[in-house]
Amino acid sequence: MRPFAAIFLALVLGSCAEPAPAPEPSETVAQQTAPPPLPEGAETVEFERTVTAEETSAAAQNKTPDAGSDEPTYWGIKPGEALTLMWEDLMPEGAEEQLMREYEEFYAMLDKRYSANMTTLADADPYGGIAEGSDLDYMPQFGTFEVVEDLDGELVRIPGYIVPFDFNLQRRHSEFLFVPYMGACIHTPPPPPNQIVYVRADPAVRIKDIWDPYWVEGTLSVERNDNELGDAAYALTLDVLDPYPMP
Repeated sequence: MRPFAAIFLALVLGSCAEPAPAPEPSETVAQQTAPPPLPEGAETVEFERTVTAEETSAAAQNKTPDAGSDEPTYWGIKPGEALTLMWEDLMPEGAEEQLMREYEEFYAMLDKRYSANMTTLADADPYGGIAEGSDLDYMPQFGTFEVVEDLDGELVRIPGYIVPFDFNLQRRHSEFLFVPYMGACIHTPPPPPNQIVYVRADPAVRIKDIWDPYWVEGTLSVERNDNELGDAAYALTLDVLDPYPMP
């Protein structure tokens, strides 16, 4: 699991409430659109790259087929096949190190501000010392919009979790965010922009359970999308949505 994903997952699971019962048709619109709590004891799947013998052989030979050829390309991808990505593939070189520095600087700043406002040891509670609505009661989105330009326009396949923009009873969505770990943008600060993909689906797709991981496949583009849940540096036109196999 990526380091920043592990950090956020700890925050997610530490702030979860008890699971909510399934909504009844008579519920109000406000109740229907409220974000559901995380399931008790939920865990994020660690997405790992698997490399087949064919892919290893193709990579070693660095094959580049002629147009229309059925020969495998680099990493065994044939023309018309989706390139399988992991989330680290979306971050350019040096981006993760810069992200970690931003987190360290932010928390160091918070420590100084805590110290400046504390008068007794009892005030030093890091969880109870932040008043709701105060200057300390916020968490910005860290990271940058720096992307891997070579992925622009590529047919890709990537595993992750869905963050809908609304929670309706029909569970059909034409737009949603796709993120590397469960609960992102709901109970925790969002991932960096280059770790969020803005997905468009036409027709809309039915999402049975947002707490399950999925594969999305489609054409990836370098495109900035700003929204309240988390700004995204990539967009994807969805072709296929498949469940990710659970262990």
